[in-house]
Amino acid sequence: MKKTAIGKLQEGEVLVSAAGFPVLYRYIAADASKPLMVFVPGNSHLARIFYGCPGTREDDFVSYWVHRAGYPFLAISYPIANQIFDGFFPSFTIADWGKQVVEVIEKVRSKNNLQGEVIVCGWSMGCKIAGALGRAAIGKNISIAMFVAMSGDPAVPGFIPKANAENITMTPEGLANRECLYPWFFKSLEKQNSYSGHTILEQDVYRERILGATPVGLIGAGLMYKANRFIEDFKGSLFSANTFDYESYPFPVVIHGNSQCDAENVLLNVSDWAFIRDRILIKEILGVKSLDKLSPAQWEGLKTIIETSGKYFSQSVPGGHFFFLGSVGARAIPEKIKLLFLRVKSVQGLFNR
Repeated sequence: MKKTAIGKLQEGEVLVSAAGFPVLYRYIAADASKPLMVFVPGNSHLARIFYGCPGTREDDFVSYWVHRAGYPFLAISYPIANQIFDGFFPSFTIADWGKQVVEVIEKVRSKNNLQGEVIVCGWSMGCKIAGALGRAAIGKNISIAMFVAMSGDPAVPGFIPKANAENITMTPEGLANRECLYPWFFKSLEKQNSYSGHTILEQDVYRERILGATPVGLIGAGLMYKANRFIEDFKGSLFSANTFDYESYPFPVVIHGNSQCDAENVLLNVSDWAFIRDRILIKEILGVKSLDKLSPAQWEGLKTIIETSGKYFSQSVPGGHFFFLGSVGARAIPEKIKLLFLRVKSVQGLFNR
């Protein structure tokens, strides 16, 4: 297959402005009556990590299997230091990110006459968007039915792996240079290559077409870009991410890998989302009913559901941090999402039936 020049759009990609910043997205049409599945990438990555590059195998990527399952697919790239973007945007924050993703979803939904229900999946740092996404969606003509945290934590400083919070240096353009993480990215990709029995992404293609320096305010380390430098601003960071406004979050569920090479996410993601998930879960179960109106049996049932919610609203897929790469992991993603979606639906208004 003929290679696309770096900096040029790939098949199906659209480069526009949303929420005042450039955004790259790709939409793949399917059954318009099914929820739109949206994918948001992690630290230093374009959303091409979900649909590949020219010359790669389609079935190694999530987009192929989401489409095969009949769901509309949308992958949205925030602006990083990659040649696809004309310029650098160091002031881009998690609040901007949430607004941008919602604006693109609204545009795609309206243009393609999709139903209003949406499932948003954030991978790694892409999970930091959950609170800001929920806030940005308020009053919009979309319903984010579920947020799928794929090997990532909510936007709480200290919840990110130690390596992610260290050695954050500024590029001449004001972005966070994360090349200290690249060897780990490459090693993780190699593990997925081994699982698959072939090369999913050539390292030079991966580096040139997918990676780039990141706006520091997205990392979740409490740093913000102001006056041409990085400053510690935990209050501003938490406000930008809407971290503690539990009422506005979409319902969070978790999918993670099972490999020791991604130990922090495998061991901690489910519990790290618990303080948000369980508050939303209580609201979803009760519906319009108040706690003091529960029968003794309902009260015991509620306690049991909350106590077991971590296991019930999480799934694992064999692999490391990039567990969704390669046909085995990529194929599993829409199946896991469908299962979790049914579970979320099953508890809505449970005590009002």
